[in-house]
Amino acid sequence: MKFLDVFNEIEKGNYALTDEAIYASLQNGDELIPLYGGNKEHAVTERRISISAKTKKGVPITVFSGEGIIISLDGSAGSMTYKSDEKFALNHHAGFITLRKNARDKVNLEYFSIFLQNFYREMGVSDGSKTLSLTQIYAEEFDLPEFEVQNNILHLLKGIKAKLENLATLKNNYKYLIDKEISVEYTKYQGRNIDISTCIDYMSGNTGLTEEFIYQTLQNGAEHYQILSSATEDSTMMGEIPMCVINNRQLKVFEGQEGLLVTRNGKAGYTKYLNKGRYTINDHAYILFVKDGSPYKIDLRWLAIQYKQDFLSYASNSDNGTWNMTGFFSYTKIDIPCYDEQLSLVKKYQLLQNRIAAIEQIEEQYSRLISKEIA
Repeated sequence: MKFLDVFNEIEKGNYALTDEAIYASLQNGDELIPLYGGNKEHAVTERRISISAKTKKGVPITVFSGEGIIISLDGSAGSMTYKSDEKFALNHHAGFITLRKNARDKVNLEYFSIFLQNFYREMGVSDGSKTLSLTQIYAEEFDLPEFEVQNNILHLLKGIKAKLENLATLKNNYKYLIDKEISVEYTKYQGRNIDISTCIDYMSGNTGLTEEFIYQTLQNGAEHYQILSSATEDSTMMGEIPMCVINNRQLKVFEGQEGLLVTRNGKAGYTKYLNKGRYTINDHAYILFVKDGSPYKIDLRWLAIQYKQDFLSYASNSDNGTWNMTGFFSYTKIDIPCYDEQLSLVKKYQLLQNRIAAIEQIEEQYSRLISKEIA
């Protein structure tokens, strides 16, 4: 059967739903709802938006609800998540699938979201990030077993789905522990009460590095840089972009050394450690790095852990914060223990992070197991 035989046309998410529009909406003081986009999973809420928000163009956002499926159209194109009764918003990197009235005894939406996900993921065209057009979705045919068989298979998968829910709870508990503030006694120091500006420097972002600009440049076949922003989760990253000129200036990039992403807006003051790679950022974040010739040896993971509250203290507020980079570098002083003691603290946190990674690997294996069941 074809898509439009059983589904309504896909309702695309809100266009021009920029970071500025999202942050502005948080000042409305009314109900906040989850905001999803082109990420792999739409079950965990990473961002929220006011239910009365408006796009950058001043258009009230569409609020989605009822039974249906969120499908990613860019980024993790083809990824699907079943929703039954949640209110939420989408940006234009995702769409919402609903059933035609005459197909309610033909398609179980939850079944479709699980077993047709790989079908649509493989359909996505990769060019910096995967994309999936509505034309592609509507044109391809797919097969489904009888409605009763769909229901029976879902019933058999209850055990696996329960395990996935338990894993998600456990993962959130570990994340809670990582976020807890700790007190550590060090024995040896490289220096005490050191101005952070003497050993740490930063790179600011590229103004104008919007989603629209990114898509316009993806046809360039040059080497790509991962785009970082105020999103600190891998699932909410903005994709990649080739070297280009933006606002009559060469794109600012960060490569060849470790860094520390610090968010300027939204979850202001939150950090994410960056392994050596190829990065660029928009103007909603900074990248910190150890200065060349620094008299102190510093592990950036340690800095993020030990001075987490200092980073957060320079955010203007918790809901719509702006991180005060100037104040942070002007007034922050740090005590720098010997490098081995820094690594000892990092190791303790790494144990928690490794367990989170292990849980995510198990979740992926369960997802593969579910996919094999249909075969």
